[in-house]
Amino acid sequence: MNGSGIFPTSVTLNSRRRALRVALGKEPADCILHGGRVLNVFSGKWEETDVAVSGELIAATGSNLKGTERIDLAGEFLVPGFIDAHIHLESTHLWLYEISRLMLAHGVTTVVADPHEMANVAGLDGVMAMIK
Repeated sequence: MNGSGIFPTSVTLNSRRRALRVALGKEPADCILHGGRVLNVFSGKWEETDVAVSGELIAATGSNLKGTERIDLAGEFLVPGFIDAHIHLESTHLWLYEISRLMLAHGVTTVVADPHEMANVAGLDGVMAMIK
């Protein structure tokens, strides 16, 4: 974790600031994913649009995006990382690395987990493992 304790080390405040400059068109993206179909999770529709990537972040979607590299996706499908908004990890009876591996395989990149049950099941060691 970086100094804020919130973001993974690879996604620093500076990388978020750079992604914002890319989104505003003030800097070119590292990569433009061109010609793909992006799932709009709000409408449920597939949209043909380009995606600007800045470091490890999606900076923008749209047309006429500028970048230093361009990858033609030729109609491939792109979906954002899914969020499981309520999970009790301890109820899976799996250790954190294993449930993470399984969820990532299905596109889940983020979970909102309540640690109080973990404390009941695994005590302070379990809560510390969740934090780590």
